[in-house]
Amino acid sequence: MASPCSWRKWITTFEALDYDVAPDGERIVMQIADSNGMPRFWIVSLDRRSPPRDIPGVEGTQPRFGPDGDIFFRRTEGPTGFVYRVRLNGTGLRKVFEQPIYGFDGISRDGQWIKAFAIRAANEGPSWQAIPVDAGPSMPLGGAHAWHWSATEDMVGISGSPLPEGRSYIVPLEPGEALPRMPAAGFRSEQELAALPGARRIDVDTAVPGPSPDVYAFYRSTTQRNLYRIPIR
Repeated sequence: MASPCSWRKWITTFEALDYDVAPDGERIVMQIADSNGMPRFWIVSLDRRSPPRDIPGVEGTQPRFGPDGDIFFRRTEGPTGFVYRVRLNGTGLRKVFEQPIYGFDGISRDGQWIKAFAIRAANEGPSWQAIPVDAGPSMPLGGAHAWHWSATEDMVGISGSPLPEGRSYIVPLEPGEALPRMPAAGFRSEQELAALPGARRIDVDTAVPGPSPDVYAFYRSTTQRNLYRIPIR
């Protein structure tokens, strides 16, 4: 078992390029470049009682926890890529569906919908969609590109276009639904989002809902600059 000191040393040695927190809040999966620059996945326990460990034999990007503990991720193949899933021990690697995608941004808490940037029809360009894991038509999401489901499966946080910078909405979900009811073409304006029953505006860039509507996580960045003087000869 690694000591807390060695655990902290490991964290400061490697840079996480992407990450996701498990629904139970006890683990993190991180995308880390190995010594050859290849993207690998590591699992870290937040209680620090066990050392970080890699998922052996797996390369990919954008790792996300599924509802059963599997890791869903994007693997590049040619000009696009596909969504794969794998168990934490590296077994059970398989492609989720045959539709190629250009971007992957998560899976609903019930495991039924993949949020991906993909081509929906032959005469259309790629767009953000909710693609069913099982057979069925996809649902356009409009411009909104950041969707975060609560661990309780009854809320979703929506950020990004068409919302202005620094603004998000947390929307309650009906029992048994993983997506809010939306226009056929997806959300095209803030007014459409704000009109959803129970929608709550949050003035942050990205709001990730917690166990209740009043609890959410968000990212905040600051910029610091220093003024120097140098002699001119």
